[in-house]
Amino acid sequence: MTVNVESLIRNLGKTYEQLFDAGLIPYKSKPTGFSGSDVVTLDMAKEGVFLAFHRDSNTLKEITLTLLDQEKKNWVFPNTLPTPLEPVMARPWVHNQLGEPDKALPPRKRGRREIGWTERFTLLDFHIPLTLQVDYELNDYARKITFLPTSELRW
Repeated sequence: MTVNVESLIRNLGKTYEQLFDAGLIPYKSKPTGFSGSDVVTLDMAKEGVFLAFHRDSNTLKEITLTLLDQEKKNWVFPNTLPTPLEPVMARPWVHNQLGEPDKALPPRKRGRREIGWTERFTLLDFHIPLTLQVDYELNDYARKITFLPTSELRW
């Protein structure tokens, strides 16, 4: 199954039920989370899409897309991305398309794992102010991208 990523982005702030009724979520299972957490999530692993919802209102607050998955051989992101994004993006290419990031964190060690750059970009032309976070592998290829309302940003 494929997911309409751009429609999901344009529906940030809508409830799970509204997204499901609109056919944007192909799963009947509802988001779940740990007791006491402010967030519930729905991981659509086959589609490379991870959704986070506010627990109290059940509204979509964050969309994370897995572009590179080293745990899955021959993984190819199966959905269409909004223009100008592509499933395979090198860091210089991202800068050429989106400009310089608003903020950036250099490669670092998280636990035992080395991770690449993390960059933040402001997106225009959406119904609300949005931020795009790009997480790179050490080889400077985008591993995950996250769309979230700028109001939800915690850096």
